[in-house]
Amino acid sequence: MQGGTDVDSPTPEGPRTTGYRLEVTESVAEGVRRMAHEEVSGALARLREPRYDANEALHDARTRLRKVRALLRLVQDAVGPDVFTPEDEDYGSAVALLDDARESYVAVRTVADLREDFSEVLRPSAFVDMQARLEERHLHILHHTLREGIVPQVIERVEAAERRIDTWSLDTADDRQLERGLRRAYERGYSAMTRAYNGGTGRSAEAFEEWRDEARYLWFLYRVLAPAWPPIFEAMAEEQLRLASTLGVGMDLGHLVGLADDPSLAETPWPRLALRGLAHERRLHLWAGLRPLGRRLYAETPDAFRDRMHRILEAARGPTGAAH
Repeated sequence: MQGGTDVDSPTPEGPRTTGYRLEVTESVAEGVRRMAHEEVSGALARLREPRYDANEALHDARTRLRKVRALLRLVQDAVGPDVFTPEDEDYGSAVALLDDARESYVAVRTVADLREDFSEVLRPSAFVDMQARLEERHLHILHHTLREGIVPQVIERVEAAERRIDTWSLDTADDRQLERGLRRAYERGYSAMTRAYNGGTGRSAEAFEEWRDEARYLWFLYRVLAPAWPPIFEAMAEEQLRLASTLGVGMDLGHLVGLADDPSLAETPWPRLALRGLAHERRLHLWAGLRPLGRRLYAETPDAFRDRMHRILEAARGPTGAAH
């Protein structure tokens, strides 16, 4: 089953660059500003002219803006709450404006994936009408997003945010900031995973969704730090992506469970009930299967994780990090 991930998409100019990396020779302040500018510029390019697939253009823009939020979280202590909180909320609200178009597209794809995954037990005609209705619904939402003011509103917000990047106070940003930011991201994922599996059968969909968000942010941060030790951080990023992607599929299935309550998707309730049951069981299966991977990726206590990151960064960047 596909879906649920925020992988980079090709831009109109060609393949995605490898700029979302803090080079060993860069200071934290230099690297964070550079990466933030690159991601915001890339997001604006996709929003202003989605020359290829509009769905992928919007998806790529959302991913890039989330990557800026990850950078802000990495240097949260340096920029301070008066900057971090409004900036984080502003990027988050820009992403949220594009949520309906993304979620409606993913709903269509999730039904198609379910039909393919269970093709041996489903009739070929199963859920075809519902998928067609979801496609019609998505096209309406996409048109509204592209043509009726949503994208221009996002562009206006992001352009204003881009102008503020150079005002971020990063004078105290150093490798200690990286360690604290990493620990926060790891601890949030560690805590969300614990809540998600707490009590075995009492799984919380909300906790799994929170875990997915935190797993994705940690994936972004592993990519940022890859130059410090490429074989290790790249392997960690790959496994973290696998976790975040699968958790994302679970979120997509949960969204589909909710959509199945809409009576406009089928003439009778039976197809909706069948789809709801299938999506729900599939989600439970995914959650159960992720537990060993989650336990491996969050095997340390947050403090032990921070200490290990400190030793790695100190070995790669020196006792005080790259020159400031």
